[in-house]
Amino acid sequence: MFRAGRVRTIGGAALALVSSALVTVLVSQPAMAASSATRTIGWTDLAPTLIRPNTDYTQLATATKVPGTTDGKALKLTLPANPEAGPMGGVGFETTKAYQYGTFGTRMKTADCTGQNAPGVVSAAFTYSRDHNDTNGNGVTDNNEIDFEILCSQPDVVWMTIWTDYSETSNNLRSISRVVNVRTGQVLYNCYIVSYGTGCQTPQAGENVPAKTQPIPGFDASKQFRTYKFDWQPDHITFYTFDNQNRKVVLWDYRGPADRIPHTPSLFMQNVWHSAHWDPFGGGSAHNRPTAASTAFIDSTFLPQ
Repeated sequence: MFRAGRVRTIGGAALALVSSALVTVLVSQPAMAASSATRTIGWTDLAPTLIRPNTDYTQLATATKVPGTTDGKALKLTLPANPEAGPMGGVGFETTKAYQYGTFGTRMKTADCTGQNAPGVVSAAFTYSRDHNDTNGNGVTDNNEIDFEILCSQPDVVWMTIWTDYSETSNNLRSISRVVNVRTGQVLYNCYIVSYGTGCQTPQAGENVPAKTQPIPGFDASKQFRTYKFDWQPDHITFYTFDNQNRKVVLWDYRGPADRIPHTPSLFMQNVWHSAHWDPFGGGSAHNRPTAASTAFIDSTFLPQ
């Protein structure tokens, strides 16, 4: 989700593919063993042994008396007005440990850009590995990443992407993306690509499931706290949220080729940043520099035990 510079056009919408390379040089951490149990972090404090800032602009703070939270408290990620474009000009955190497989997620209210003129602001939750070797031997630099992303200009739409490879020096990559209008349940896009500008590869069995999701009336990621989770396993990744009655709604149950799934221990990250290239799905421009501060509130973070 941090892939800088390149833009592809999908169904009339320009999608920026931005880079996940962080400028901080950090000591490699051992992977945490996968577990069926999930740990819930409620941000009663900042859990300094669990997370750390991952941009120069990040100031982590806990807000209190936040409506809609389970305990009145939430972690704030505030993107200031007129930020630099790109994730490294944004605000975000990462776990201090890497995990391999398990259930990850967040209960958050994404950045709200109401009243601004077509601002390009992205709220995201994702796993990411800094191992950029070519361990799968396909000739393209590894980029292991699993993303949930929401544009403040289109808060009823959720973007999900699974990356295994990305080359910064060529058009070559390996990723599959799915875009869902959660309010209507319509799957807007489901596509595996191996390079920019060449279009979608022939769909494989298990890649586009379900064909339609259960609608969630009134869904607006910037107005309501919502839970977003994915279960990452060696042979599948299941992305889901919950409806207004707290019933599980599967947005994507990827069970396609296993070599299109990351298998490298990864950090879990969340961030808010300004994209100067990423437009809403379906057309229209929304990548202006935000003129006011934008805050995502994180009620809980979910990690493997």
